[in-house]
Amino acid sequence: MTLQQMEYIVALDKYRHFVLAAESCGVTQPTLSALIQKLEEELDVKIFNRDRKQVTPTDIGEKIIRQARTALNEVYRIREVVADETSTTNGNLRIGILPTIAPYLVPDLIHHFRKSFPNVNLYIDEKENESLVKDLELGNIDMAITTLPESSKGLLEIPVYVERFVAYFSEKCSKAQQFISKGEIPAEQIWILKEGHCLPHSGLNLCKNGQIGNHIYQAGSIETLIRIVDKNGGYTIIPELHLRFLNDKQKEKVLPLQVNPPAQRQVSLLVKEDFVRERMMQAVLDVLQQIIPEEMMDSRIKKHAVRLR
Repeated sequence: MTLQQMEYIVALDKYRHFVLAAESCGVTQPTLSALIQKLEEELDVKIFNRDRKQVTPTDIGEKIIRQARTALNEVYRIREVVADETSTTNGNLRIGILPTIAPYLVPDLIHHFRKSFPNVNLYIDEKENESLVKDLELGNIDMAITTLPESSKGLLEIPVYVERFVAYFSEKCSKAQQFISKGEIPAEQIWILKEGHCLPHSGLNLCKNGQIGNHIYQAGSIETLIRIVDKNGGYTIIPELHLRFLNDKQKEKVLPLQVNPPAQRQVSLLVKEDFVRERMMQAVLDVLQQIIPEEMMDSRIKKHAVRLR
């Protein structure tokens, strides 16, 4: 069994399509198929079930692929250790990011990172927390920028910044303004964001309560929520970093939330516990410090470099 063959079976398991797997590995489909078949003959087992509709791993194939993925990750770690000790930051970097965070970070992150680290091939993917954690475990991404998921076993968390939430209300909604100014959150007039309002350790934990808010439309973006409020009345909750996207008239329709515990989210950088690319992690944190307002940044990030070991 060669590293190349292990890469091929892992790719085929990921894409479940011979052509797509071959393209991801930079080889032709016949080459990939032939080497996988040769591996099956060598091991005297069938790793994949093949039919016209789909390609799926066999029971024993799943175990083989799992071990192959582990072996490849260890090989990649050797390369990462070498790269991290050299004077230049290079290689590939795959970052996953929560969709409700991405609009405020990704454009500047790409700009500053490519400018500061031109030898790094940067890839960014937006996914919800459950998918981000799975991708970290499988090695599909190197790190994730997100709020801390409910299950973070095997992950290392580096707190980056804390972001407050504020209320954005319609001009038609004077009663809601009065309640909000007193530190209350009127349940019946709020429009809910599908994922971004689930913050169990703050005064804002709305989306899992079916009795709270208007559930006609489960919005997936802050911008959509703002347009809904402007057109239909009521109010919504938006993150502090979104204020820069509001025009002057819209900024007049913003109120702070006086709830306890505070309505805020901690955004962190997540990696696997065995992550070794210390130099690359520090590069990302350095760029984030250029993007996030200083008063929001975690004090430890501002004062100290990250040490993984």
